[in-house]
Amino acid sequence: MSSPPQLLRLWFLQVRYAATRELAFRANFFIWVIVELAWFVLQLAFVGVVYQHVDSIAGWSRPQMIVLVATNQLIQQIFTAFFMPGLVKLPELVREGKLDFVLLKPTPPQFLISTSHLEIGPLANALIAAVVVATALHDLHITPSLPSFLLYLLLLLAGLLTHYALLLTLVSLTFWIIQAESVLLGYYSIFQVARLPREAAKGWFRVLFTFALPLLLVANIPANTLLRGWQPGSLVLFLLTSLSATLVASLFFQLGLRRYQSASS
Repeated sequence: MSSPPQLLRLWFLQVRYAATRELAFRANFFIWVIVELAWFVLQLAFVGVVYQHVDSIAGWSRPQMIVLVATNQLIQQIFTAFFMPGLVKLPELVREGKLDFVLLKPTPPQFLISTSHLEIGPLANALIAAVVVATALHDLHITPSLPSFLLYLLLLLAGLLTHYALLLTLVSLTFWIIQAESVLLGYYSIFQVARLPREAAKGWFRVLFTFALPLLLVANIPANTLLRGWQPGSLVLFLLTSLSATLVASLFFQLGLRRYQSASS
């Protein structure tokens, strides 16, 4: 079994390999960046159109909404770079029996599957999203303190864990469903909830996407920390739900792994 330092070293080697691969196919890299950037620009343009007709939405002004949307984009792009490419390949590994080669390696299968494929392109858009957040804060005349900034980074990590937990759960269905790729469409659709102001959600919708699927916390809590300061109750709720969701997703993956029958069996 690999130790944490060995896993970290392996992860850095994978990052270096991914960077080398992207440099070898520069056209693919720039196309990816342009496509994702265009989608982000469309989101910001939509915000601009809406705020031509209203002054605020659920108490969020236009610059505040930009901080929320850009924070969501930042989390999504980091997740897309480091975890999504590997996770979405799990159904193919199971269907074709290639998961055998993963299980034979002296490294936790979940770690290998989650980190074996990386994409460097999304990091360029993550940097752009970070610049948009900083610009919106400047427009609001807000300069976060060092503790607030460090807490924001911690909450970004919690947002990544929430992304990870949901996608790991969905792809783990491949141990029970043959064509699990179709289930992944739900991931792309459902995570659009994360860019909505939490205050705008009411009733069962707010309860569902706060406790069962904490998507309303993914970008809202980090953005609120920068804009309005610390809110201890919300911070604890977000950290606990993200960690709990990740633990449950990992257990679900392990349960599915026990059902796996290798290509040679």
